[in-house]
Amino acid sequence: MRIYNYIVFFCCFFFASCTSSYSPDFPREEILSPELMPLQGVTIPNGLEVKHPFLIVENYKRTDSIFHIYDLNNYVLKSAFGVKGRGPNEWLSPWLVRTQLSDILIERGDDVACRLSIDPDGAPIFVSAERSNYIEGIANAAFINDSLYVLDTYGSFISPGYVHLLTLKDELPRKSWKYGDPSIIYRHIDPDFGEVFANASRIVFNYNFKKQIDFMDIEFNLIKRVRFRYTPPVAITEQNQAEVKKSYTSGYLGKRYFYTLFQGTSWTEYLYDYSFRGSILEVFDLDGNPVIKYRFDGVAPDSFVIDEETFTLYGFKYYGGIPEDHLLVYQLKGLS
Repeated sequence: MRIYNYIVFFCCFFFASCTSSYSPDFPREEILSPELMPLQGVTIPNGLEVKHPFLIVENYKRTDSIFHIYDLNNYVLKSAFGVKGRGPNEWLSPWLVRTQLSDILIERGDDVACRLSIDPDGAPIFVSAERSNYIEGIANAAFINDSLYVLDTYGSFISPGYVHLLTLKDELPRKSWKYGDPSIIYRHIDPDFGEVFANASRIVFNYNFKKQIDFMDIEFNLIKRVRFRYTPPVAITEQNQAEVKKSYTSGYLGKRYFYTLFQGTSWTEYLYDYSFRGSILEVFDLDGNPVIKYRFDGVAPDSFVIDEETFTLYGFKYYGGIPEDHLLVYQLKGLS
């Protein structure tokens, strides 16, 4: 009987280990040391996009030059453009879209997607402008190509808790993927709340309260669900949401890897600790396999982009922690 019990125990253990849905830990770990990139003029970054060898910085409070283009070879400001307003050639409430297109894509503030190229001297060149036909517009969209995009409907009163696949010409979604509870109108208290990313071959959904990432093809077919052992919050309310421990808070999907920041603390604790270094940058290949993780020997960014030509991270904090008019710069060792 005792031998039989051992056999049963061994089989159960073996079966559990083989069917575990948790991902293995990262095969490599590195420490990142910070550099600083000076910005020219009174600049408060609100968004970043990289088009090697140029970096585009969207400014939070500038109304005379919303967008600045820098040469990453020498950090020189090459051009500035974008006047805020409602008149001709003005930008109402623009949003710099992150894409893997060679051109810059900007949502103008009125559901119009504007494409601009950059000439060799770093000057913007207007290419096209196209209005979205979908009723909820393209704010917070992630573009797969110059027309096809995915839209997270958090904040929507029409279809909350979904990611839709559309083109700019579509009036209705081509396909939808449900990730959350549609009955929760205020998305930031949904335990399945997250952020969607896209490139030419992948859609990635990063969860904010669970240590989970879903890697899908551009038809929402699941390729891999990455899960790590992490205790999610039991109940989230509008009153306690800032006190609830966060998991993944920001990310960037390149052509080679997906990069995401694991926070592991509440927004209140994080917000008031400008020198917080507990965030971890995790890197996965496009099939969801862990590649490497980085710990910060310095301030971690709140938002960032990756130049995959040089594997350099450019980021900023929304509230303090670095000198004004500077970006955080980290060289990502170990990637190719």
